[in-house]
Amino acid sequence: MSAVPYPVAARLVAAALDRAAEIACPVSVAVLDETRELVAFARQPGAPVFTAEVAKAKAFTARSLLTPTHETQKFTGPGGPFYGLESVGGGVVCTIPGGLPLSVDGEVVGAIGVSGGSAEQDLDVATHAAGAF
Repeated sequence: MSAVPYPVAARLVAAALDRAAEIACPVSVAVLDETRELVAFARQPGAPVFTAEVAKAKAFTARSLLTPTHETQKFTGPGGPFYGLESVGGGVVCTIPGGLPLSVDGEVVGAIGVSGGSAEQDLDVATHAAGAF
């Protein structure tokens, strides 16, 4: 059984959409389970179509690297030990802020990714939603 079952993932998506509406920033939201499979997803009216893939990539990256995507930037930027990581793997790695791992008792069991606003807005929405976990 998934540590992020659909009812939980749906609650996270709803929390993200509520926060995005509060700050007037249409987004896409993706919640993945521990195997990096999509459990729940939504794209608000007005969120650019490409944000769907970006939200999934942010969640995939946060789950895979066990780290929020805004923290991975310091390792993947020019001069970092993993510079160029985003160009490897067919576009599934994304270090733009807005991806957060979801943990239970210190173990990462899934992730949420948000895309559609600025880096700060995406991180704000993801952080708000992760609080519902």
